[in-house]
Amino acid sequence: MESTPSNRMINVCEYTIEGNPDGPTLVFIHGWPDNAGLWRRQVEGLGEDFRCVLITLPNFGNEPVKAGGFDFPELVGQLAATIRQAQPGGKVGLVTHDWGAYIGYMLEKAHPELFTKMAALDIGGHFKPSGIKESLMIIGYQWSLVAGWIIGGLIPLLGALVAKGVGKVLRVPARQQALIRSRYGYPYFYFWRGMLLPWKRGSLLGRYRPRCPVLFLFGERKPVMFHSPRWLQIVADSGGGSMGVEGAGHWLMETHAGIVNEMLREWFEDLSRQ
Repeated sequence: MESTPSNRMINVCEYTIEGNPDGPTLVFIHGWPDNAGLWRRQVEGLGEDFRCVLITLPNFGNEPVKAGGFDFPELVGQLAATIRQAQPGGKVGLVTHDWGAYIGYMLEKAHPELFTKMAALDIGGHFKPSGIKESLMIIGYQWSLVAGWIIGGLIPLLGALVAKGVGKVLRVPARQQALIRSRYGYPYFYFWRGMLLPWKRGSLLGRYRPRCPVLFLFGERKPVMFHSPRWLQIVADSGGGSMGVEGAGHWLMETHAGIVNEMLREWFEDLSRQ
């Protein structure tokens, strides 16, 4: 296993490389409240055939990188530099989840030359709440995480308690629940800052149509679907497709790893022929 620590001089994220060193490269980006370990079942299932680059977003590792976290354009720049370092001179397949999916869309939008295909899990590139109840649910947990992030900057232990409390409500898997820190909440702050301040809106994804084919997988057993019918059409127009996994929730790559791995293998199979 290759390993590269976070390197501030060249502005890359922490990452490890596992799997087949001679296979086509897949880059994995996690979301809240995870780290690169989220993808361990995908490495087990796909590592024999694929070279897996597992990125940990800054401030989601064992140690904080920067107080206050990173706005989305900063993350996109770091991720692009990381991919170029991990795969010099070649394109990769991209696999994302949660905030990793949102940031991955921004990354593909800014640097389409880096990617052949994308597989995004559970968070779409277009979303519109179905009603007031759904909107209040989203605002409630996201603003609670923003509050935990702010409190954690002053009183880390109290901020962590707030973030862990939200994690319990959201039924975060036990392995991730134990790792939650308030500093993981910075994407929620920067997202809502962009939503509420018109002069910051350019830092968000905005209108998005992928320039590479997209596979979109989502869990069907959730109180909120973070995608719209319009997004499913956009995915189809990209040359890709969508599939809901019956009985799966948000962390479908863990609870339904067999199905997810089978879909990923089939989707990226042609990379080995390029």
